[in-house]
This record gives sequence, C-alpha cells and structure tokens, in this order.
Amino acid sequence: MGLTKKCTVTFCQISLIIIIITFSPGLEPDLDFEAYTINVRALEGPLVPNTKLNNAEHLFENELKGPEDFAVFNNELYTSCHGGIIYKVETDKLTAVLKTGKHCAGLFQEHICGRPLGIKFDKLGALYIADAYYGLLKANLSTGEVNTLVSMEQNIEGFPPMIPNSLFIDDDVIYWTDSSTTHHLYDGLYTVLGNTRGRLLKYILSEKRNEVLMRNLNFPNGIILSKDKSFLIISETSSARLLRYYLRGPKAGTADIFIDNLPGFPDNILPFDDNLIVSLIHPLDSSIIFLCKHPLLRKFLARSLHIVQSSFKIFNYFIENQLFDKIIHWIGHFESLEILKPFAKSQSISIILNYNGQILGSLQANDSNISSVSSVIKYKNYYYLGSPMNPYIGRVQIT
Repeated sequence: MGLTKKCTVTFCQISLIIIIITFSPGLEPDLDFEAYTINVRALEGPLVPNTKLNNAEHLFENELKGPEDFAVFNNELYTSCHGGIIYKVETDKLTAVLKTGKHCAGLFQEHICGRPLGIKFDKLGALYIADAYYGLLKANLSTGEVNTLVSMEQNIEGFPPMIPNSLFIDDDVIYWTDSSTTHHLYDGLYTVLGNTRGRLLKYILSEKRNEVLMRNLNFPNGIILSKDKSFLIISETSSARLLRYYLRGPKAGTADIFIDNLPGFPDNILPFDDNLIVSLIHPLDSSIIFLCKHPLLRKFLARSLHIVQSSFKIFNYFIENQLFDKIIHWIGHFESLEILKPFAKSQSISIILNYNGQILGSLQANDSNISSVSSVIKYKNYYYLGSPMNPYIGRVQIT
C-alpha cells in the first residue's frame, strides 16, 4: 500500500472515530453544548497592565493546598483549603481550626476529605461554609462543632446540590451558588466544556428552606450583596461576566448583566474598601475563545475524556488500585488544566469595580510568580491572594 493510500485510510479512520464520538446519541456527559462569543475587552484605561502583584511572597508553601477563599473575624484571617481544612492564618503560623469532612487517603479522595470553598462569618462569629461535597455548613470554631444546613442529598426544586460554591449572609438569609446540577467538583472539567445548568439560591435560616432564584447559569461562582441590599452580584465564570439579580424595587426577581466580556474567568467577589474586587482565575486567550465558538469540538473533548475516565473506572473495578483512583480524579478535576500552565500567558488580573459596574482599576502580575488567583483580600497592609490550585498563600505588600 502506497504512502498516500495509507495516509488516506488513516485519515478516514480517525475522522470516523471523531464522528462516532461526537454524534452518537446517549454518550456521556449529558450536557448542553452551545456556541457563544466573548468579545474580550482591551487591557486599557483602568485595565492597563500593571505589576502591583508582582514578586508575591509564597506563605506556608507546601503546608497547605488550594486556599480558595478568605474571611476575617475579630481581625483574624481564615482560609478554606483542600483536605476539608479551615486554617487561621497568622504572620508566621498556620493553625488548622476545623475540618469539614472525614479522614481520607489523599486529596484525590476530596469527596471524602471535604472541600470548603466559600466561607463567611456572621456577626456573632459563626462560620458558614459552602463545601463542594458536604453542602452548606455552619461551624463553631471554638468547639469545632459543624452542623449541616443543606445536605448534598436534599432535593431543591428538582435537583440536589452538586457544587455548593460561594455564599453571602444577610441576617436570616444565606444567598449561595450551586455551580452545577450535573457534575460534582471532582468532574469539574466537564463543567467548563458544557453548560452544567448552575443555580443561584437562597436559604432562609429560620424556615430551613431553600428557594431557587436563577437557573441554567454557566458555572455560577462568587457572590456579593450590594451595600443597600437591593441586588446581588454573581460571577458567571464560564461566560466571563458578572450578573446582577434584583432583590428589591420594580425589577425585583429579575436579572441583567452587571459587566461582561471580562479578560478572564471571574471567581470570588470580595469587598474592597467601599467597592468590590473580582479575581479572574484564568485569563482568556485565543485558544479558549476558539473553544467557546465551537461547541462540537467541546463536545468531542468532553466525550473523549469521559471514555478514557470510564475505562480507568472499569480497570479499578476489577483491579482496585489507588493509582487508578488518582488517574480518574486527575482526568475529571480542574487540576488537570495545570498541565497547560507552561503554555499559558503569565498574567494574573483582579478587577476593582464600584457597585454600578464601573471598572475603577486592577491589580495585576506578569511575572509568573502568582497564578490562578481566586480571591484577593486586604489584611494588615497586605494583599492576600488565594487560589484553588496553589500550594501556598500569595502575599504582596500594599504600596
């Protein structure tokens, strides 16, 4: 067989495999794959590149993993980490004050360990936690007691929670995001390839009742309440925008776009003086924008990953081995994206906005010393930088 004929046959075989994987009915994952466009705003004006976050210190390197969010009570700083652990952060000391989950063999079993994401204190010092595997929790840091407010088995208007992510407390109400109704966090990679129909909810403490406020969101994430309590601002991560949900006034119960076409995927939203700051967990580059426009390519990638992952699950069923567990976890988890880091642009951006959606400024880094920033908080003349990926807390002195 000539070389040309061999190449033609190989091309046809590969094409047939791609067609079968992409178009065969019933293949997992069961997601919506739709084309959408993000017209990334230019880094100019208040977004002009700067180096305010360059030379970040790495605090407690390899002593923790994935400090996702921060909260302050009584002038003490806390962070939520892999392993189900809440740490108190001091200048030269890291203290584990709480564990949300159970003992586990390693972070590849985070569904057992627990994975606290968003954390908030109420006025009395009770800590409220959105744990991706254990639901909405209320903790007493003095006693270590943890109570479940919303369990992962609870049916909420047709679906149980899958990824409780972020929360904001307003007296008797907890507003919170459930990033997916289709996949858990250990299969989070699928949630960025297709729309996983996330939700915005509120939990009324006195009534022990949930209510869904918004549906079919594209990985809802960080959340904050406006200062006059008239609306919520929500990160819709995979759409690179912030949404506004009205709680009061003539628009109550409706939503609109607060700001869109962000130059990265928004994660947590935290107060920043009299304004707010949203961290972009990953900058948008040409490859991501290309994927957004081509749903069939995302569908093929998602199904291919699922086929490989399912194969290892079968192997693990017959020959149980922790190595297979780790591979299965790695394939589905967001951390598999870390292999792309050497090819990604060295850039970190957190955007400062007012409550009208106007960009006031930004904190940026371009030195690759800090990346995948999910949270920025001002604390004792420093910016503390969180990340679900990094094995350290970033810190930069405010100048």
